[in-house]
Amino acid sequence: MSIKVLNILCLPFLLLFTLSSCDDFEGDQNIPAYLKIDSIALKIESPSQGSASSKITDAWIYVDEQLIGAFELPATVPLLYTGKHRLTIIPGIRMDGMVQLRAYYPLYNQINREIILAPDSVTVIKGDVFNGKNTIYTTYKDLVQFAWSENFEDANLALDTTKKSNVDFQLTAENDPSTFEGLHSGKITLTLSDSIFEAMTSEAISLPRNGSPVFLEMNYRCSNTFTFGIIALGIDQYIQSPILDINPSPNWNKIYINLTPNVSSSDDVLKFKLFWGAMLDSGKEQTEIYFDNMKLVYLNNQSK
Repeated sequence: MSIKVLNILCLPFLLLFTLSSCDDFEGDQNIPAYLKIDSIALKIESPSQGSASSKITDAWIYVDEQLIGAFELPATVPLLYTGKHRLTIIPGIRMDGMVQLRAYYPLYNQINREIILAPDSVTVIKGDVFNGKNTIYTTYKDLVQFAWSENFEDANLALDTTKKSNVDFQLTAENDPSTFEGLHSGKITLTLSDSIFEAMTSEAISLPRNGSPVFLEMNYRCSNTFTFGIIALGIDQYIQSPILDINPSPNWNKIYINLTPNVSSSDDVLKFKLFWGAMLDSGKEQTEIYFDNMKLVYLNNQSK
């Protein structure tokens, strides 16, 4: 089945939907068959794609190219179908980390299977079994470009703190339990005396401005609010625009931040930088922000 790449300028289609049950019935069948999907994860196909970390929360399910609905994982989906059918699963995410902004991720491949359904029977979509759950895998689409990344594995970072910042990056120690994966994660410590942090990408980055999907993927854990945004650079132009305030998360989290509307609406812009900023939250004396696996990715489906 061919799934059209989403035009980000039409994002309301992506963002505003209700998780639903199936409403495409077949014949006079009134006893459903069931489809069980436990979890979906990302499989990396080359080192250039970075970490395999993902947060796929939903499955958009099609049977014989007909949309059944979008279902939060793990899901057991009733289907009024019998016999052999074509199943398509599109991985879904929480856009910008928000529960109410659920969408399928346009940079991940759909998963195709052939299934045989029987009334009052559960068909499990099998994959690798971990902790009693079947995990099936998606991959990045072939046209996905990795424009910039930082995994904090060594001190030569692709990020610079700015003159506003009185806090610098640290790397967690090897075997530090605070590290997300690999040898190190990035760490920021804010205190009453060192309370301001701001950093940006060292190099300016070219990005498509034709509606092609552009996202920042990032793992983070924090006890302090921080802000993410972009800087548009043109001839005699420097426009710094906050995009998202990210709330404290006591556990490591993965977020997909949609940059497409901001990038595509930037006229007379030559390149972009990304920035992160934070001030010590009111009432706190010391807080930490951890980062890992930052990836700026886009779908190169059109010429720039």
